[in-house]
Amino acid sequence: MPVNIDDIKKLPTPEKLKLIDELWESIEDDWSQYDNGEEESPEVIALLEERLEKYEKGEMKSYTWEEVKKRIEANLEQQRNEKK
Repeated sequence: MPVNIDDIKKLPTPEKLKLIDELWESIEDDWSQYDNGEEESPEVIALLEERLEKYEKGEMKSYTWEEVKKRIEANLEQQRNEKK
């Protein structure tokens, strides 16, 4: 059944929130099909813990989404220019 997003946007906020809640519950119910039951390797876990520790100590730079987006856009633009 096709859903018209414009119709959804016209709904009152309580109705939109109810839809969000119902969608989220359906996603949670379906999520198990994507879980292959495998856990991350000890090496990956160690790497993530190391990075988190460095971040918490202020030894690692973090970026806002806007900064990341600008860097991606600049890289894409540079690649486009190199292909010309």
